[in-house]
Amino acid sequence: MCDHSNTEDLERIIREQREIIDKLIDAQKASLEATAESKKDKIESTLKTMVAPLMNPEVQKHFVKAGMELISGIEELVRSAPLPDSVRGNVDKACDAKDALMRDVVCEMNPVCKYKTGKKMKKIDVE
Repeated sequence: MCDHSNTEDLERIIREQREIIDKLIDAQKASLEATAESKKDKIESTLKTMVAPLMNPEVQKHFVKAGMELISGIEELVRSAPLPDSVRGNVDKACDAKDALMRDVVCEMNPVCKYKTGKKMKKIDVE
């Protein structure tokens, strides 16, 4: 059974101490918000530190070059594979599409692209 006198005493104490209870709750809430903000700032800083090397143009250049080499290697592997003529035609179309895409991407980043200007470009050995 419920003892009403204890419940009433508890309610009276809470009413009498309401201001102190509210201040304690507000202080706890402020502390939690400050902690959350601090952790958020730390996470953002850590993410920026982790992502910064990937945004480095030199790093990106190497990854793009490696990706292009991988694509070229796969293309040569497929071209040299003993495939039936019906499949070979599709492989040739896919390779042509890849070449067109690569040309478009390179021209987009190169203001003097020979495909845009119609001029022949001097070959530069990058090795």
